[in-house]
Amino acid sequence: MAKRFQIFLIVCLSISTVTFMLLWQGQKNNKDDIRALAQASAADACIQFTEYQTNGCESSYWYGVAAFRSFQQAYHSLTEGTNKAANYTFCNEVYGCLVLSPEISQSNISEIIETMSILSSDVEDENGYIRMSELRNSLTR
Repeated sequence: MAKRFQIFLIVCLSISTVTFMLLWQGQKNNKDDIRALAQASAADACIQFTEYQTNGCESSYWYGVAAFRSFQQAYHSLTEGTNKAANYTFCNEVYGCLVLSPEISQSNISEIIETMSILSSDVEDENGYIRMSELRNSLTR
């Protein structure tokens, strides 16, 4: 009787473990929330940079930089383990320019707004990353 109970317990634990792993893997592969965060952050960055362009308010620029950082981190989580590493590298370099060279970045604010506008509509739009690459080139000259 005890042996049957042990076998029953092992079978139940095995089934529970397999079920948990399948559910966990399915949730891990669901990136809808991360995609939504990346798009919302891109939209926020676009709004803040537009406000900076319109009003010249320095704090709007820095809020835009913070939103860009949030976008960058969400995008990294979204593309982790994919072939989009170059896109993430462009984002890193643009973020570095936004923080370390604000005067250069501010003089290219229209290009930044255009790029973030594309990505706020579709965070996975390849045209957005082509623009991000061009933006990186403009900011690092």
